[in-house]
Amino acid sequence: MKLMEMMKDEDLGIALLYNFTKGYGKPVPMELYDIVLPILYIDDICENILKYDTLHQCIDECLSKNLAIKDEFFENLEKYESVTSNALAISMIQKHLVFNVVDNIMCGQALPSNILDLNEAKLLGQLMQDITKKDVLEYFDKTTMNIVVLQTDTLGKDMDLSELKKLGSVKMYPVALQDDVVDLIKDADIVVTNKNVLFEEQLKGLNKLKLICLTATGYNNVDIDYCKEHHIQVRNVKGYSTDTVAQHTIAIAMHLIEKNHLYDEFVKSRKYEKSGVFSYFNYYFHDVSSMTWGIVGLGDIGRKVAQIATTMGANVQYYSTSGLNSTSDYKQVDFETLLKTSDIISIHAPLNEKTKFLFNFNSMSQMKKHSYLINVGRGSIIKEKDLVELLNLGHFDGVGLDVFEKEPLDENSVLYKIKDQSKVILTPHVAWGSIEARKRLINEVYLNIQSFINGEERNIVNK
Repeated sequence: MKLMEMMKDEDLGIALLYNFTKGYGKPVPMELYDIVLPILYIDDICENILKYDTLHQCIDECLSKNLAIKDEFFENLEKYESVTSNALAISMIQKHLVFNVVDNIMCGQALPSNILDLNEAKLLGQLMQDITKKDVLEYFDKTTMNIVVLQTDTLGKDMDLSELKKLGSVKMYPVALQDDVVDLIKDADIVVTNKNVLFEEQLKGLNKLKLICLTATGYNNVDIDYCKEHHIQVRNVKGYSTDTVAQHTIAIAMHLIEKNHLYDEFVKSRKYEKSGVFSYFNYYFHDVSSMTWGIVGLGDIGRKVAQIATTMGANVQYYSTSGLNSTSDYKQVDFETLLKTSDIISIHAPLNEKTKFLFNFNSMSQMKKHSYLINVGRGSIIKEKDLVELLNLGHFDGVGLDVFEKEPLDENSVLYKIKDQSKVILTPHVAWGSIEARKRLINEVYLNIQSFINGEERNIVNK
């Protein structure tokens, strides 16, 4: 359309309809004129029509890449109806086209004219010589997937989700309260969600639902067995946040170990200038190279943290919660040994029956009194009530949590009862979410949905 952008709608309509008629090469049934502008005013089709041998192939290929053009076409039918009528009338008055009855059908024919040649319109005429208006309407009438995206705010307001509109009719909800979920997804073919619970109670009766697409790796918030039984695919995303979560883990560890926040406050409060001392060491910190770093869960993220910790000189050991991960790169120990011998423990495990409240009063009390505990896995791996009790008894030099038993925290969270808040750092489940990681995630979701529509297997968790 770039060649035509400077032309007024009516002038452009005249040129397109004339060239279409010229390309058609014989009398054009009046009904065909109704769909010329609706087709050629779709940029995707106009830019690609010269590449195809049939109109059906062109439309099908364009729809496979951008389902939104279906809606655009049907909107154009109404939008450009008057433009078409006016353009045809002017074309007749200016003697570009002549209209006659042929076989009891009013038809248009092209007269000699100096109107600019528009190859896209001429080719459309050629491709439609044996096609009816009904045929074209059927070409465009591909079944559109109704896609409902819950909790878009959890992906960040700086993320662009508009690409999903190429895959179907999309409704987005920035916040989705659990009590509202059933009503929000009742007409959905595809649901995109993060933390909303989708168990049998929410899913029963949703006969249209075909796919649950998670904006996360974990899927403990979905009833996998129910979905498998009722032929609802569940797809997740993997690998998008490995570097990001590992980076956040190291950042939390350094925050706790170095105690820079306390030294920063000492200087900014002007206590340093009044102290009369060159260096102030009221808060001790350690060389990481002198410490043993224990890792719970040696998946991709756990391995990345182990790699960085090793580079920093730490003695790395790990405990596999599943018992499936083993490597000679790092020392594998049982859980009790990990607790008793680690100076730092970082958690990178999924939440399941084996890991729920794995860190409770009994297990955490076995850790070194001056150790550090970091959780970037799942909140309920640590029993928060027990953690707070131990912290208030003087256990731990530092605790970092990016995940919690309930997210977001409620006003009565036990974590607000920690007496010495300088010993803890709490971040709102952001370890996974650098801007690059969130862009990767959205692209993965797009590819999961696109491959589902195309009948391809990708990241299915309930085969």
